[in-house]
Amino acid sequence: MISFSPTEEQEEIRRLARSVASDELRPQARAAEKDGDIAAALMQTLTQTGLTTPFPEDYGGSGNIEAITYALIAEELGFGDGGLAMNVIGSMMGPLTVALAGNERQQSEYIVPFCGREGYKERGSLAFAERSGGYALADISATARREDRGYVINGTKRDVVHGAQSRPRVVLLRLEGTVGNAGLCAALLDDEALAGVHVRPETQKLGLQAAPSASYRFEHVMIPEAAMLGEPGNGGVVRAATLYLILRAGVACGMARAALEYAGKYAGERIAFGRPIVSYQGIAFMISEMAMKLDAARLLLWNAATHWDRGGADDALIHDAEAAHYQAVRIAKSATTDAVQILGGAGFMQDHPVEMWMRDAAAME
Repeated sequence: MISFSPTEEQEEIRRLARSVASDELRPQARAAEKDGDIAAALMQTLTQTGLTTPFPEDYGGSGNIEAITYALIAEELGFGDGGLAMNVIGSMMGPLTVALAGNERQQSEYIVPFCGREGYKERGSLAFAERSGGYALADISATARREDRGYVINGTKRDVVHGAQSRPRVVLLRLEGTVGNAGLCAALLDDEALAGVHVRPETQKLGLQAAPSASYRFEHVMIPEAAMLGEPGNGGVVRAATLYLILRAGVACGMARAALEYAGKYAGERIAFGRPIVSYQGIAFMISEMAMKLDAARLLLWNAATHWDRGGADDALIHDAEAAHYQAVRIAKSATTDAVQILGGAGFMQDHPVEMWMRDAAAME
């Protein structure tokens, strides 16, 4: 039987992430939403903790990534603020995809800058979702067609965190004429290739405004063969894509937990008709259901992360990661919406963070 009990080291890391989330992310959430990005000083603080450098020690990182450990970290960051958490996770996924799917030359070129003294200034990006689909690998339809000079890319991408300004820029693609996991591949977009891409910053977003994003449209964009991360169809691409789903699920669980705790505390202090509103069944049942669904989503998340760490088969790993992501985003949306309802009219006021959390959760899909 799989044990999901965190090790002593993982508990220490989780406590560190929780401290940073509570003391740094939560207080700066409103300002980050207004500014549309994370403050440089906050990013420097996160980098100094080692939480944002899960790269091989040979390149100056804190060690190869463990999905279960970073699922715990992602939940704590999401508990602090979902927008800032997605800002950080979205940036990490660029170099992480290079680490998992790229060759030694690519890893050395693109990972080392994130691990240096000025690493907090670096931003990466991973283009996953498309206009016609969600966060499922089967929905990836942007294609790469092999030609003598390299590959020609066609298709669209949306919600690319740091997509307008980042290095490395990584895009998930499917080899033209292929189906299934074997045709999945990932490619780097350098400045020359990006010049041929229609890039549109996503400025009018409902939520996740603290995580600047962009959409791409590829129309016969040529990239060199050296831009492909490893050999097309290599297993590292599937591992990178499923890791992103796992980390997004972690952030979503953190957002749901934040809503649950905030609404529960408010309901315990708000007096109506002579007693706290939490004592009324309509409110108590709502909070209980939030807690139950969060526990279920978290178990799916830990199950997927454990399989990722054990190197499970691609099909099973994809199924587990997508299930965890779907359920986590679903509970984040319902829990934040319920939190607004529990607060009543106050839930729509910016004096409380739940309205921002509700918008952020809705933007996770």
